[in-house]
Amino acid sequence: MLKFKSGRLTDLQYQPYYQELGIEDQPKQQQTLVGKILLAKLLELPEKTFLSGNSIAEGEHGKPYFTDRNEHFNISHSDNLVTVAVSDQPIGIDIEKIKPKQLGKLSHAFNVGEIAYLNKLHDPRKSEQILRLWTIKEAVLKELGLGLTSKPKNIEISLPRMDYAKRDGEKFKIDFLGIDHEYIGTMATKVK
Repeated sequence: MLKFKSGRLTDLQYQPYYQELGIEDQPKQQQTLVGKILLAKLLELPEKTFLSGNSIAEGEHGKPYFTDRNEHFNISHSDNLVTVAVSDQPIGIDIEKIKPKQLGKLSHAFNVGEIAYLNKLHDPRKSEQILRLWTIKEAVLKELGLGLTSKPKNIEISLPRMDYAKRDGEKFKIDFLGIDHEYIGTMATKVK
């Protein structure tokens, strides 16, 4: 089972919640709120279930998990968009708004083979592939519950297909999520 859903912070349905909680000008709190509402919708539960309870906790590096359910979920946000995925196995997702990216700032995250692959490309494809590789690495680290506290460079991605990644002997299936034409969305699940 895999389900995912996205919502924009500017969607009118969320505005009453922002007003009620006094977070009209607080995008980080809005992202958290929208993530919880989307999660409730995916699980077909009342929205208040996750807004006022202790059914969600965070792991050592911030990965959220249910305290009272068997499903797994992950949340990602970028700019104005929040995406939530629910699965029957651990997952990691990452979304990034498509915008020009230069290798320089992110080169620390890529290994020699990935840098060579990217250097053969020309913009705008190069910029898009930088974002694709980045979302893969972040999704894998989120699946593991590590986030960016671990070294993204240690994740090896199958190039040019980008259909799987490896880290410390573990293999991850990579799927790109068709979320929005302005965003790249990636999901990672461990291959057993």
